[in-house]
Amino acid sequence: MLSPVERRYTLLAVALGSSLAPFMVAGLIVAIPAVGEEFTADAVVLSWIPTVFFLAAAMFLIPFGRIADIYGGKRVFSTGLAIYFFSALISALAPTAPVLIGARFLTGIGAAMIFATSFALLGLILPDSERGAALGTNIAANFGGFALGFLAGGLLAYYSTWRVLFLVPLPVALLAVGIIRRYLRRECALSSGTRLDLPGIALSTTMILLLMVGLSLLPAVWGAAALVAGLAALGAFIVHEARTKDPVLDIRLLFRNRPLALANAVVLVYSATASANVYLFSLYFQYVQGFDARLAGGILLVASLVTASLVGYAGRLSDRGSPHQVAAVGVAMTTAGFSALSFIDPETPVGIPIFALGLISAGIAFFQPPVYNIVIGAAERAMYGVASGLVETMRLLGMTASMAVTIVAFALFFGGMEITGETVPRLLASMQVLFRIYLALAVVSLVMIWLTGRAGRSAP
Repeated sequence: MLSPVERRYTLLAVALGSSLAPFMVAGLIVAIPAVGEEFTADAVVLSWIPTVFFLAAAMFLIPFGRIADIYGGKRVFSTGLAIYFFSALISALAPTAPVLIGARFLTGIGAAMIFATSFALLGLILPDSERGAALGTNIAANFGGFALGFLAGGLLAYYSTWRVLFLVPLPVALLAVGIIRRYLRRECALSSGTRLDLPGIALSTTMILLLMVGLSLLPAVWGAAALVAGLAALGAFIVHEARTKDPVLDIRLLFRNRPLALANAVVLVYSATASANVYLFSLYFQYVQGFDARLAGGILLVASLVTASLVGYAGRLSDRGSPHQVAAVGVAMTTAGFSALSFIDPETPVGIPIFALGLISAGIAFFQPPVYNIVIGAAERAMYGVASGLVETMRLLGMTASMAVTIVAFALFFGGMEITGETVPRLLASMQVLFRIYLALAVVSLVMIWLTGRAGRSAP
């Protein structure tokens, strides 16, 4: 066990690493109109800029979780920080939208390394009595990154250029690498010596790529074909993982461990519910309400601060009481928020979507720490990396699916048109449809968290 000083510095390094990707995501979301104007990109191309990050992270999370278990979480975490450094530099210098999208894909690979190891590292170095609070602190850093990103994105897009946004993470990444190498001297590789399942990795990444790209291309024939191919890859993955000796993801564990399986399913559905709303709110405030990037970023900043201020408290509640009940409160808040947004139109007072944004932000804070606590607590210590990678994969798959549904809606309502004053009615119509879809998913999440609580009480 590490000394208290080493634990504090390791938590600081993990928190810094966890804040970088949200910072870049949030800043870019606020600056999307400025990016679209510079590159003359339509609504669908613009939506791919945040989506491709989530896609890459989801594709590689489970593989890097297993790689961390075998070769060491410290090594994987540090490599992810290095990728952040170089991908941010490429993003800052991107001459075209495709180059920026490629750089964001690379950032997603680095994020997969960070996300796959952050919760596992904290689970390994901290006693169980401190785990929930530490997870809350780390999630608070995540949303703190969002908050700072919204602030920086708004200010830079208004006063300077969105490109400066990607220069900020460079020194932070170097600092986090220095801290983790200085204070976490030992490597965390509890499955050292185990064979790496390369065919399983190939199948899992191919499966996620085909499913998510296929979903985003619907209703086109190519989208349906990609979905069918993705489902076939999913079947092959399940069969392979059930038969191999050292799987990248032990499918049998999910069948044996019902609380772990249900908690991950809840994370998937809830993330599909609550993820794209920030992107939509950024477009709503700037295109519908006519707010500049500073004001839109400021509103989203306050929403992120609401989440960041509550996640630590939610983590402590999950340590002291029932994490399932705390998570259910969060889902109920999210459901109420999307209920208020379901009938948004040009005459809706701006206070209503701002209030709904606050409810959703608070709901996210009360949902994430307890559910992550359930997942880590249900896994064996030797599988912490896989458990951490699995729950983060579910979160990012949900986020990717949420953005993919947004891309489909924009493709149907906009075609190849840009978002302008003339196409604002199309934007509002698409948002109405999307918010109603998210409301339905929120209700499903509420039922699933109740089932997860029942499974936890009946588990031996």
